[in-house]
Amino acid sequence: MGGFTLLSYPVQKDESLLSLVAERSRYMLPIGGRFRVIDFTLRNSVSSGAVETIIFNNQDDDLASYVGESPDENTSQQHKVRVVPFLRSDADIMHQAVSESESSYFVLYNGDIPSIINFSKVMEKFLKTKKKRMLVKLSINGKATMAHKVVITDKKSLLAVIKKSVKSQDSTPNYFEMLINMLIHTGITTSTVDAMVWTLKSVNEYYMLNREIIWNSDISSLLERENIIKSRIKANRFALLDEFCFIRNSFISDYCYINGTVENSIIFPGVEIGQGAIVKDSIILPFVKIAAGARVTNAIIDESTDPADERPNVGINCRVGYDEHLMENGAYPKHLHSGLTLVGKNNHFRDGIFIGAACYVVSQSRESYFTADRNRLYDGESLLPL
Repeated sequence: MGGFTLLSYPVQKDESLLSLVAERSRYMLPIGGRFRVIDFTLRNSVSSGAVETIIFNNQDDDLASYVGESPDENTSQQHKVRVVPFLRSDADIMHQAVSESESSYFVLYNGDIPSIINFSKVMEKFLKTKKKRMLVKLSINGKATMAHKVVITDKKSLLAVIKKSVKSQDSTPNYFEMLINMLIHTGITTSTVDAMVWTLKSVNEYYMLNREIIWNSDISSLLERENIIKSRIKANRFALLDEFCFIRNSFISDYCYINGTVENSIIFPGVEIGQGAIVKDSIILPFVKIAAGARVTNAIIDESTDPADERPNVGINCRVGYDEHLMENGAYPKHLHSGLTLVGKNNHFRDGIFIGAACYVVSQSRESYFTADRNRLYDGESLLPL
């Protein structure tokens, strides 16, 4: 045995991001114009010198397939990645995953929220102390916090508390937090590490973080300079900017087709924007198709998971969102406000549909709501599951 493994665990499920995490884990949430959150998790592990990343996932999604596709030089032979389904608090699953690892030490941290952390220096400090456990406080903007606990432990100590957890795991909503607290209570040394961490407690925070990753020069230059973080969202061609395309103050990823106007927006891989369409102050997630003449304003259009589907997600002359920043969603005012509209993934709206400001449309085929006599969703309204 030798080296250390980064053990990533998920946050407790909630509705703060609405449909953005209804059918996928936070790990698989698209972020920063061309990545998913898991790409940041792997970046933290690789940059810290971990020999392995074990990812516990509490959602049945495509995470294992995603991290297994197109491995790059940083996450292939030198660095092992395992995804372990953890849909309920099962100490046996945890025990088996840790037992199978060849590492001597483990770093436990909440890896399904976007973060930029390098544990290498604090790991060196831990090894010099010759202690069995260390609590690492994250220093965010120069202030250390206990809001996000990180623990370094040797394998023997970790396996011991996993065995003890069997008796009490049913009484806690978050098994991993309980495990970390048990390690802390057995006696522990402390240290700090500089970090950038974003908890994403609303759809609006998600919107703002995407913009920050791209337009904050400290973050964007770090990611470009390191050349560690890699995206596995399909991007095997350059963006195609056609004759009637106009782009201003926007991020356009690879593998896009743009023949309309894009202003102050973020366009993920695989997006198609037709002639005369206008996308303004919006985030368009992977493989969404916006037809000719459509207008998307102050909105998030979630991804289309079947790139081969030729149907537009936003039909000809549709209107999604509006430049009205004082409106909040009637059903979820704390999670969706400031006029921001959220359209869940795999929706396909026919031509001429109007969706107002601060609207929320759940994922999967809610276009049937709209009929010949009903083609509008008014400001603040929602289309929820049937």
